Amino acid sequence: MQICVENLGYRAGKKVILQGINLELAPGAVNVILGPNGAGKSTLLRLLGLLDKPGLGEIYYDGQKRSTMSRCQCTALRRRCGFVFQAPLLLAGSVEANLRFGPRLRGLNVGDHKIRLVLEKTGLYGREGQEARLLSGGEKQRLQLARVMLLDPDLYLLDEPTANLDPLSVKNIETAISRLAGEGKTVILATHNLIQARLLAAEIVFLKEGLLLQAGAAAEVLSRPLSLDIAEFSAAENIIPGTLFRREGRTVLDCGQLAIEVVSERSGGRAAAVIRPEDILVSEKPISSSARNSFRGPIMAMTDLGAVMALSVDCGGVLFTVFVTRISCAQMNLAPGIVVSLTFKATSVHLLPL
Repeated sequence: MQICVENLGYRAGKKVILQGINLELAPGAVNVILGPNGAGKSTLLRLLGLLDKPGLGEIYYDGQKRSTMSRCQCTALRRRCGFVFQAPLLLAGSVEANLRFGPRLRGLNVGDHKIRLVLEKTGLYGREGQEARLLSGGEKQRLQLARVMLLDPDLYLLDEPTANLDPLSVKNIETAISRLAGEGKTVILATHNLIQARLLAAEIVFLKEGLLLQAGAAAEVLSRPLSLDIAEFSAAENIIPGTLFRREGRTVLDCGQLAIEVVSERSGGRAAAVIRPEDILVSEKPISSSARNSFRGPIMAMTDLGAVMALSVDCGGVLFTVFVTRISCAQMNLAPGIVVSLTFKATSVHLLPL
């Protein structure tokens, strides 16, 4: 489903919840809405799911204006949407009874094969006869998702579906979400979980205090945030404040004992450098390359992240976080206290004004 939003606004009494939201959501992909508490994420989901009506602006569904839809058209569109709330809303009775209730309201006869299929996809197969209210928190959330999947909507709206769940339940739900996007479904997911956003998102929308700060491809938003708010919320590992100045025709960020060469049209003022750990090369000795930045310092700490090791390296009082594969760690005999060289290009430094 193609969804476009123009100048969307919403108030609760005198309080402005959303203001001037303009965005396009990617069809057939996972769109993640990020932002701190009170940003307006849940309200935006409710508006997109036709549960609430906008106070201002317009929402287009496959080119059709929401404001011009009749009641019957709104009902038909709502049936193409599936909403998974943060707090599971289940009926008394068995898991299977919960699954069959929605289709029965719509006059649909759902076969046993389809019931089994959604149970398998959500990791609930074998529990169809169990009392729904006696399920664990993760199982209840998976049942809520299975209930929506059974109706096969075009649009899935998921509001913090893995909040406070155990790791296995989180993994099962994330796998189900990936499959939905792979099947061509449009998914809009509100979450605080940055790792989840990195794993699932094709597009990211960042809200703060009801305003849209940035929207776009996930890799672009996470690696080149437009504001310090986004960089800090997205847990960018290397955010280094300093002062810009010109030296020998080049722009440099003075960070105290360290000077980082950058690419910028600005020649002065305060700024913060954001550098992705994966853009920093780690070596035992300084290397000869076209990269403008090369610093040395001791490894202060090492953290096992599974596929890679995260190293904290102190270069002139600035603590860098870098990622190194396990194989490279072993080959270089890296350990806390070992001095290494860090090398990165000036173009790898993303500058934000302070």
